[in-house]
Amino acid sequence: MMQNELHYIDTHIMNWLTHLDDVIPQLIKDMSTDTKLNRFDLVTNVDKQLQNKFETYLAEHFPGHQLLAEEKDNDTIQPYEGHLWIMDPIDGTANLVKQQEDYCIIIAYFVEGEPKLSYIYDYPHDKLYKAIAGKGAYVNGQPLLPPRELQLRDAIISFGTQYINEDTSKALYDASFSVRNIGSCGLDSVRVIKGQFGAHINTNPKPWDIAAQFLFAKELNLEMTQLNGEPLDFAKSGPFIISNRGCYKAILAIINRDGGYHI
Repeated sequence: MMQNELHYIDTHIMNWLTHLDDVIPQLIKDMSTDTKLNRFDLVTNVDKQLQNKFETYLAEHFPGHQLLAEEKDNDTIQPYEGHLWIMDPIDGTANLVKQQEDYCIIIAYFVEGEPKLSYIYDYPHDKLYKAIAGKGAYVNGQPLLPPRELQLRDAIISFGTQYINEDTSKALYDASFSVRNIGSCGLDSVRVIKGQFGAHINTNPKPWDIAAQFLFAKELNLEMTQLNGEPLDFAKSGPFIISNRGCYKAILAIINRDGGYHI
C-alpha cells in the first residue's frame, strides 16, 4: 500500500474520531445499560451507537472494507483478505458505566492480514494514540519513542487474577515492582506502549481488545505474543502478553511454570 493512500485513509479516520467529541457527551448523558453473558458483561447504547456510526461511515467512504467488531455478527468476515477494520467501540465498558473514566475506543486497519493503522482513543483524557505502518507511533501528534528496557524487578505489570492461579499471581507480584489492572485492555496496553508498565497480560481477550496493539508493538520494538511465546493471530486472539523486551522472558518463565494460567 502506498503511503499517500494510507495518509488519505488516516485523515478520514482522524476526522471521524474528532467528531466524536460532539457525539459522546450526549450518548453518555442518555446512557442505558444492558447485560450480555452475565451481570458483569455490560453493553451500553454508547457501544452500540458508536459502532453503528463507524459502520455507516465505512460503508459511505470505504465501500468494500470489512468490519470485525464486538457488537455485531462477524460470521461472514474474511479477516485475512482485503481491507479489514477491527473495532471495539468502548473498551472498558464496565469502567464507563461505574466510573465514567478509564475506557477507550480501539480501531485497527489491516490489509491482507498486515496491520497498517492503529488508534487507541482515551476519550476521557483527550489522548489519541496512533500508529502508522513504517512511520512510528504518536500521542496527540507527538512522536512516541520505543520505551527503555525494564527489568522485571523494576517494572509495574498488569494482569487480572481471574484465570491465573494463586501461586503464579504471587510469583508475579514478588518478582515485579508492583501490579496494576486498569480494566481496559487498550489502556493497560497503552501503559506498556509508553513505558509506564513493563507488561500487560490478558488471558481471555477478543480480537477487538488487542487489534490495535499489533502495530504499536511493531513500531515501538515491543514483544506481543501468546503466553507460550508463539505468534499471536489477530483474528483469533487468545491469551496474550504485550511487553517491554527487558522483562518479557522473565514473565513468560513465571506464567508458564506449573500450569500458571488456564482459560
